[in-house]
Amino acid sequence: MTVRTYVSTTVLNDRLDEVLHALEDLDPDAIVGSANRSDDPDTPAGVSVSLAGDVREAVEEQLKVFPDLDCDIDVRDSEDR
Repeated sequence: MTVRTYVSTTVLNDRLDEVLHALEDLDPDAIVGSANRSDDPDTPAGVSVSLAGDVREAVEEQLKVFPDLDCDIDVRDSEDR
């Protein structure tokens, strides 16, 4: 059984790299499932990231520095598929 934490959110393009780096600080082997960005820094970008283990509390703590950021955090194991 492999437990992973899945995070998906929408953030302005000019903050996307900051959010990705914050999540990758928790898990250097984080899997970025998607990161949709445009050339306009004020356009929302969708991002989905998968992290090893049940790290939902660490994700919430790490993303607190982005007060306007709403994200969905879901923990699943390999049997949830």
